[in-house]
Amino acid sequence: MTDPDPLTSARLLLEPLTHGAEVAGEMVAVLSDPSLYVHTGGGPPDFAELRNRYARQSRGVSPDGREVWFNWIVRTRSTGDAVGYVQVSLVQETGVADLAWVIGTPFQRRGYATEAARLVVEWLSTRPDVRRVTAHIGRANIASQDVARRLDLKETTRTEGGEVVWEARLRD
Repeated sequence: MTDPDPLTSARLLLEPLTHGAEVAGEMVAVLSDPSLYVHTGGGPPDFAELRNRYARQSRGVSPDGREVWFNWIVRTRSTGDAVGYVQVSLVQETGVADLAWVIGTPFQRRGYATEAARLVVEWLSTRPDVRRVTAHIGRANIASQDVARRLDLKETTRTEGGEVVWEARLRD
């Protein structure tokens, strides 16, 4: 499995998650605010939980081999500080890339989620194996709905896991 490319914009560096244990300590602080989990459930991870999660994710493929996983830590270019993450689960059989993003509470309302997710969508659009991009967003999560609209994802009538599926077709 090949690692995703590092991605950059004017303000952000998306660093591929290749060795999760190295960034787990830094990301525990970024993900520590319980309000981040209002729409998704769960709560802030501790160091051991995050280290284990990142170790699984950095393998780049699901245990059954059906999904390819791409994960990036979002950093500001000016300081190098981690501010969040973006992840993609690509179902190889269908070419559907499910996109998710989280920006830590102190770094929200700066456009980082849109900027980081846009970089990933642009990267996905260069891959011939990706046909559609989706995002699963709770009905009450207005901020993520706004990000999805800025990415030209359209709200569908489908729900999965209690969340509305948003979608953009990249190719047929």
